[in-house]
Amino acid sequence: MFRGREMSVRDCLQSERYGLVLGPSNVYGFGLAGNENTMPSVLAERFGFPFANIGLPEGNSRNLFSILVAHIARAPRPPSIVVHISGGDFTSFCYTSIADPVFGSPNLKQMQQVLKERGGAPAPETQIEPLLAFTTLWIRSIGQLCRMNKIPLVLGNDVTFFEKRKPSAAEIECGLGKANSPAQQRQFDIHRKYVGTYDKRREAIANALGVPLAGKGWDSDIGFIDEFHYDHDGTRSLCDEFAEAIQTLL
Repeated sequence: MFRGREMSVRDCLQSERYGLVLGPSNVYGFGLAGNENTMPSVLAERFGFPFANIGLPEGNSRNLFSILVAHIARAPRPPSIVVHISGGDFTSFCYTSIADPVFGSPNLKQMQQVLKERGGAPAPETQIEPLLAFTTLWIRSIGQLCRMNKIPLVLGNDVTFFEKRKPSAAEIECGLGKANSPAQQRQFDIHRKYVGTYDKRREAIANALGVPLAGKGWDSDIGFIDEFHYDHDGTRSLCDEFAEAIQTLL
């Protein structure tokens, strides 16, 4: 949404000035009441030009890189800013405990075939290094693509409920952080064990690229509707952090 108008990605790319937000379902806006409350809409409201929503459920950096290449090639002019949120790389790994250094983690529709090929789910400690190699490869690829095209880039530090300083009463009442199945317990355990490792790698990539890593970081106080998706106020609070970094680059 921009100035009361619902805009497609194509509409945004035709604008004289526009931004792109790349990321997983928290960029897409899962759980938010209305397109006007999504991250791209909030940033458009803040900066006065549209931001296209390139958000995919479990969108990983490899898929998002491919989409970014296509949009840059076809657009009449490059974006004024790209914001990339890489949490889909890590959450996909937590779902599956499987990672390939080039292709990342399988999506949920691929899981049964992958498990059959591998003879079951591997131990996550054997897969974390391939996951880190994957996220390094493709976040760096996004950074290098932006540099080649002189496009400013901000990396987003998209924390989850598990890194929150103190849960709210509503979050406690809803049982956030408590697994409802053995599969979800495994996912949550993998997240808790490796989120610090992943966070350090993302920080190292940002430093190597020389780009801002914006977000609340650990000990976040933003609100969640589930363990991985922000509520209305939480989304806006996180966008305030992104906006500060964006402002230094425009």
